[in-house]
Amino acid sequence: MNGKERKRPPKVEEWRGVGSLGTIGLEVVLSIAFGYFGGRWLDGKFGTEPYLAVLGFCFGIGAAVRAFQRALREMKAQAEREEREQGNPLPRYDAPDERKDEAPITSASDEDTNVAKDDEGASDGESDGRRGG
Repeated sequence: MNGKERKRPPKVEEWRGVGSLGTIGLEVVLSIAFGYFGGRWLDGKFGTEPYLAVLGFCFGIGAAVRAFQRALREMKAQAEREEREQGNPLPRYDAPDERKDEAPITSASDEDTNVAKDDEGASDGESDGRRGG
């Protein structure tokens, strides 16, 4: 393209990733089904009723695991490529314990405990004042 690369809009790239994820499920299901039904067909041909169907099912699961591993490897490679090109973006949301500009969030049970301690201190002080007076 005359030295100019055509850049896709971000939405197209996002949907492309979703499409890749969607095909994994289909590939897993078809691998297992093809192995099982292929084994059943061979059982009918050779008269070895449950054995080849079970073997085909196991091979189908193996093929599904390999497909999942391949897709995972491709996704990692794509994420690394995007990180090299765009850098490592800042997280969208801070963890509550990492925020330095806000006071820490306390639960209602912590506040109840503090109020109870204040009440105990006041009652102890009043009782001490009565005894000493």
